[in-house]
Amino acid sequence: MEKMSNRMGLTEPGVRLSINLRERCRMHDLNEALDDLRAVIPYAHGGSVRKLSKIATLLLAKNHIIMQAKAIDELTALVSQMKKKNLESSEDVAAEQEKSSKSDI
Repeated sequence: MEKMSNRMGLTEPGVRLSINLRERCRMHDLNEALDDLRAVIPYAHGGSVRKLSKIATLLLAKNHIIMQAKAIDELTALVSQMKKKNLESSEDVAAEQEKSSKSDI
């Protein structure tokens, strides 16, 4: 522990200030990114509602992404079923038209 304090004591003040500035900038960037994320995920916004914490923001975003992925999967399956049903209907109509045209002969 004493060696560590000696090393920190030998560190130039300018270096420590530079490190602190870099960390402040990093935290500002992180907080700005979280604010941007809060703006696009669905939750109650307003003056009477507390801002979500960082962890709550990330958890809500994760759950929202999972929910959207499930919705896409369900819609994809539904579209596939509808296409299959439409194709079968088209084939039935074509078969009936073929039968009708043969009986007319």
